[in-house]
Amino acid sequence: MYTTARILKLPPMQAVAEKVLRLAIYARVSTEEQREGQNIDSQVAELERFSQDKGWPITGIYRDDGWSGGVMERPELDRLRDDAQKGLFDAALINDVDRLARDVAHLGIIKRDLEKKGIKVIFRKLPTDASATSNLMVNILGSFAEFERELIADRTRRGRRHKIEVRKQYLGSNTSYGYRYMPMDRINGKPGVLEVNPEEAAVVRKMFEWIDQEGLSARRVTRRLDELRIAPRHGAARWGRSSIIRILRNEMYAGVWHYNKFQGCEPQNPTTAGYRRRAKCSVRQRPRAEWIPLELPESLQIIPRDRWQRVQQQLDRNITFSPRNEKHAYLLKGLIRCGGCGARYVGDPCHGRFYYRCLARCKTTRIVRESQIDNAVKRAVSTMMLRPDTILNPLRQLQKADRQEALHHKDIAKEAEKELAKLAIEETRVFEAYRAGAISPSQLGEQLELLKARRVALDLKRVELEAANAIQPDEALKTAEDYCAEAARNLSKFTTGEWREFLRVLIREVVFYGNRVTIEGQIPIGQDVGRAPKLRADVTL
Repeated sequence: MYTTARILKLPPMQAVAEKVLRLAIYARVSTEEQREGQNIDSQVAELERFSQDKGWPITGIYRDDGWSGGVMERPELDRLRDDAQKGLFDAALINDVDRLARDVAHLGIIKRDLEKKGIKVIFRKLPTDASATSNLMVNILGSFAEFERELIADRTRRGRRHKIEVRKQYLGSNTSYGYRYMPMDRINGKPGVLEVNPEEAAVVRKMFEWIDQEGLSARRVTRRLDELRIAPRHGAARWGRSSIIRILRNEMYAGVWHYNKFQGCEPQNPTTAGYRRRAKCSVRQRPRAEWIPLELPESLQIIPRDRWQRVQQQLDRNITFSPRNEKHAYLLKGLIRCGGCGARYVGDPCHGRFYYRCLARCKTTRIVRESQIDNAVKRAVSTMMLRPDTILNPLRQLQKADRQEALHHKDIAKEAEKELAKLAIEETRVFEAYRAGAISPSQLGEQLELLKARRVALDLKRVELEAANAIQPDEALKTAEDYCAEAARNLSKFTTGEWREFLRVLIREVVFYGNRVTIEGQIPIGQDVGRAPKLRADVTL
């Protein structure tokens, strides 16, 4: 029996010359792998040695440095696929399956696309034949790479949550303007530290001060920073309004930083060609219930909590009262709420006449003519300014209680002074007893310790009482009286624009119930909001 090979006298397989292929080398490492010390240069060097051993020339090297294998759109991978269409090489040489993709679906798409263009895909660590077994091995390894990617992502996520929720540590990152993060020193074993940047923190304080004291809008803050030639962090020529809003809304300055606030998502508008594209290059804010708060040390608090809250309210008011795209100046714009559903009442023009209606169209309250509700509110406010006793009487009672408490503090302070005088006499008697030999040195020490403890307690009480009595007399009543008197003198001269500004300062909201309105607000007397006289009036339409 002669085999087919012996009949045809075929040469051994080793004697068949291997075809010379023009190679394109593709290498990739992710950001996480870079942190672990993996280097893309060593990967390229291994592939170059492989090509030299085969005697195959290299026509191009494509490097995706810092790109995840879970992302299909990578700049150098896209260039490789474009060059494959041009026939610049015969085969793509890759170190391993997970270097090409860590997603089985992506792996199949890329591999089939290259093979359709006549490009052979060679993995250095796998056999180079195109058998069914080899393809099965590629798919199996691709599944393992995808599993490993998900495992790494889950482990990283749980590690971050543990650092914040359990260890109560700030997660090192490209932190907010006003701070700087000193990374971990792995050599000396020192953890990362969050610090306040004094120069940037001063700018942040100025921004909040301008809005809190002057009522500036974010746009005007942006303009003022540019006028003062205060440069942004990364050396840009001008400040962006979105950057200012992000700073002013950031609760980190008030001492609370939130983790898990945003999530990566697919962009609604895909990025244009030439830009560094990623599969999840957009972020979307999560529901507030999913945020994880971290209380920062007091030393890292740049803005006092009360000022931060006032600035948030002012920003909301700026949005509500913005005159942009305003065709008619409604007097009570942003102040009226529906008594049925709580939604805001908005302007509703109709054939030259102007009305207010419920934004939610709940149909529990009616549409009301602008002049009807405007005149009712103006009459009620004028009455309160002309006869302010109903507003000021609660403040007078509070001031009277403060005076009585101050007198009580003085009586307690006098008693403390008497007790301190008695202690001085007792100390003198104890020393005299010791000199006379009536008590031993140990007994002297015990007596002095008891007297010292009583003195410390009395001194502490006296300091507290002095601090309470050192507070300046309450000027809230005088300020409120002057405000009402000044308003009463000028109400009859107010223009429509002045009435709008006056009501926006004075009124918090007007609730419309269909046949009546409830007016709520307070007289502005500075930052002492707790003592501001409250306004409340019920008006029948």
